[in-house]
Amino acid sequence: MSRSAGGPRIDIGLDEALALVRASLAPLPARSIPVHAAEGLVAAEDVTALVDSPPRAVSLKDGYAVVSTDLEGASAGSPVLLERVGTATAGNPFRGQVASGCAVRILTGALLPAGADAVLSEEFTLPTADGTVLCVADAASGRNLLGAGADVARGSVAAAAGLRLSPAMLGYLASAGCGSVLVHPRPRVGLLATGDELVAPGLPLSPGQIYASNMVTLSGWLSRFRMESVLGSASDSEDAIEKTAAMLLPDCDVLLTSGGAWKSERDRTPAVLARLGFAPRFHRVRLGPGKAVAFGMIGDKPVFCLPGGPPSNEMAFLQIVLPALLWMAGRTEPPFPEAPVTVARELGGSADWSRFFQARLELNGRRLLAHPLRTGSRLLCQANAEALIRIPEGVDGIRPGQTAAAQLLTPESQALAAACVPAPDGAAAPAGEPHPAGGNPRVP
Repeated sequence: MSRSAGGPRIDIGLDEALALVRASLAPLPARSIPVHAAEGLVAAEDVTALVDSPPRAVSLKDGYAVVSTDLEGASAGSPVLLERVGTATAGNPFRGQVASGCAVRILTGALLPAGADAVLSEEFTLPTADGTVLCVADAASGRNLLGAGADVARGSVAAAAGLRLSPAMLGYLASAGCGSVLVHPRPRVGLLATGDELVAPGLPLSPGQIYASNMVTLSGWLSRFRMESVLGSASDSEDAIEKTAAMLLPDCDVLLTSGGAWKSERDRTPAVLARLGFAPRFHRVRLGPGKAVAFGMIGDKPVFCLPGGPPSNEMAFLQIVLPALLWMAGRTEPPFPEAPVTVARELGGSADWSRFFQARLELNGRRLLAHPLRTGSRLLCQANAEALIRIPEGVDGIRPGQTAAAQLLTPESQALAAACVPAPDGAAAPAGEPHPAGGNPRVP
C-alpha cells in the first residue's frame, strides 16, 4: 500500500477499504414515520410501550364470565345453574357487575366484566330457555383469561434501538400504542454513468456504442434492497460530468459514478469531482475484479467512483458500496448470508489480493457444491451467478473438493444452503463436471 503525502490511500486491501468507509459514515439522521410504513427499517432509539395490551383481562374463549367459587365441584353429574345477566363482545363490554350466582355470555377478545374472575368455555355449558345457563365443569380463577399487560406492558421497551423492524414487530408496536416510530431511512442513491459510448437501453446504437447495462444492474440491486435511485448520464466531457454530478448531489444521500475511475487520459471522474469539493479517502483496492474503485466525501455525502467494466463495476458495488449503504440505513449485518461450499474446480488465489468467483450451486448429497462459472460472456456469468466465492489475501488457491466460504446472492441459493449439512473443512467430495454459464441464462 502506498500513499501520497496528504492524499488518498492507494492500492489498499479490501478489509482496510471497508474499515475506512465505515469510519467515514454514520447512519442517516432519524425520521419519524408512521408505524405501518417502517417495515425493514432500523429503530433509531428505544421504543417504549405507551399502553398495556390488553388494557384489562380479556377472554381467550367463547363462553361465560363467572365467579370461580360458584363452580367449585361442578361436573356433568353435579351441574351448577347460573343466571345469565348480559353479554360482552370485543369492543362492547358488559357494563355491570357479575355477582355470585350470575354469568355473562362472553366472546373471545371481550373485556372480562367486573366481579368475574374466570371464563367457562361454552362446551361445558348448556343455556336454558328461561335465561339461565347450566354449567357442567369448574373454572378456576384465571381460567381462559389473558391478563392486563400480558402482550405488552406499559413502560417496557417494545423495540430496542438498532433493531430491524419486522412486520410482526410493527404489529407489536401498534399494540403498544405507537402510531409512529423513529427510524434510520434507507439512503437515496444517485447513479451517474459516464462515457461517450453509453446509450440508454432501447435506443438505437451508433458504431462503437454499447448499452448502459451497469446502471440497470446497480439500480436492480438497489431495488432488491428497497433503496431509491435517481439516474443521470454524462459524456466524457469534464464539464458534462461536473454538471450532472452537481445536479444529482442535492437529490441524493450517496453518489455513485460508473466509469472513468482508473488512470488513463480519458478517466477523469475523480479529478472532475474535485471541483465540487471531493475529498478522496482511497483510490484502487486490491480486489479482483473491482480494483479501480475510489471513495471520498463531498461535504457530508459519500461518493463512490466505480470502474466501468461490468464485472468490476458490480463486484466493487457488492463488496464495498452495498455494505456502506446498509450501514447508512442503520444495519450492521452483511448484505448476504454466507455458507460453506465444496468447490468443484480449482480456483487461484493471490498473496496480496482478495479474489471473488461467481458460481452456480447444487446439492450434492449433504453438501453444497459450487460450480465456478466460466464462459466468454462476462454478462452471462453475472446473470447466472447464485453465489460469490471469496479467496482472501494470502490464500494461494482452492483445490477441487475443498471447502470455501460463499456469499449467497439469491433466495434460491439461500434455500439450498438451509437444506444441506456442510462438509467438514478440507474434506474431499465428488467434484463432478464444471457447470458452464452457457445455455438458458437464469437471472437471480
